[in-house]
Amino acid sequence: MAEKPKTGVFYGWVVVVAASLILALQWGFDESFGIFFTELYRDLALTRTEVSGSYALFYIVSSTLGILTGRLNDKYGPRLMLTISIIVFSIGCALMSNINTLWQLYVVYGVIIAVGAAFAWVPVIATVCHWFVKKRGMALGVTKAVTGIGMFIMPPLSQFLIIKLGWRISYLIIAGLIFVISLPASRFMRLDPSEKGLYPDNMKGTAKNTGNDKRISNIRDFTIKQALRTKQFWLLLSLGAISALPFGIWVHLKAYMIGFGISEMTSATIIGLSGAAYVLGVLVISNLSDKIGRKKPLIISLLFMGLMMLWLMRAREPWEFYVFTVIIGFSWGGLGLFSAIIADWFGLKFLGSIYGMLDASWGIGAGISPLLAGYIFDTTGSYQLSIIMGAVVIFITAGLALLLKPPDEPASTVI
Repeated sequence: MAEKPKTGVFYGWVVVVAASLILALQWGFDESFGIFFTELYRDLALTRTEVSGSYALFYIVSSTLGILTGRLNDKYGPRLMLTISIIVFSIGCALMSNINTLWQLYVVYGVIIAVGAAFAWVPVIATVCHWFVKKRGMALGVTKAVTGIGMFIMPPLSQFLIIKLGWRISYLIIAGLIFVISLPASRFMRLDPSEKGLYPDNMKGTAKNTGNDKRISNIRDFTIKQALRTKQFWLLLSLGAISALPFGIWVHLKAYMIGFGISEMTSATIIGLSGAAYVLGVLVISNLSDKIGRKKPLIISLLFMGLMMLWLMRAREPWEFYVFTVIIGFSWGGLGLFSAIIADWFGLKFLGSIYGMLDASWGIGAGISPLLAGYIFDTTGSYQLSIIMGAVVIFITAGLALLLKPPDEPASTVI
């Protein structure tokens, strides 16, 4: 039986706030790529495919490096990982202000900024999971919800800065903002409650959480090799890659809306609104998943996302795009359940490593999709095929999610 929690603010929530702030800035910057997208291909005289390629490289590099940073976080903890992340990420953002050629864009955005991002996402999510068991869904939900605030603020802020100061100066300002705010926040991160003499959920004995999809790994941890031997690992790997494929149109959304005569500032505001909807969605869906399990909310979220992709095919007016971003942004909160499922099923001891491998599949899908969308536009002059493909893929993902069930194989203590 769990003992009563100690009084005062549980330090796990301090970790959540610090983690959220760092990810809010980095995700907000990532969300703003579509805002800078039109400036980059116009000023550098590049095709949409060429500019999309830098974003594809960014996701492939950052996600595959997540395998390494997950293991390093398990060994060295999040403070070192985030220090590296913030310094490298900020330098990359500053260098974006001085690029002039395609190869420079690929090196700076596709490699340098990607390396910085790789040292943040997986370590942060794995660390938050260490601090919570019974409230893991809520803690991850809060982390990603605050991240959504960054996604809400940064796109319109970036567009405002671009209009007033140009895209090069805008990159310098964002670089300074990320460095000045994120580095102090990273000092509050701790990998495990034991470093503060605490227990997960602030309650001694919270080693078990029942009632949510037969969670078994809060009692025993899967090793890396044992996780690889389960069918569930490979199903999650496939779902991650497939669910990311519709993401490509998001990078091109501002360009898509401008094509229908919608102003740049309105387009940026519409994109940012998805972040606000994501905040609400991730809080509601993650909290609900702690009560009824992860599977049903995940599938419902995917179905709504698929319907919104079909809606996007017919959208032409600003109000139609507002509807699209609000509903798909809210539903996007359901995709955050993947990280909770991984922690629920495979445990915490090797979570950084296991999560890093699974997150890599999502990154590869997210990397390929913008490149494909850019190529389709450059060859056909339209995004319609990309949108149709996105809708089909999301419905396939929802069908595959019906197969989700926890692994049965016992875990041992050796790799």
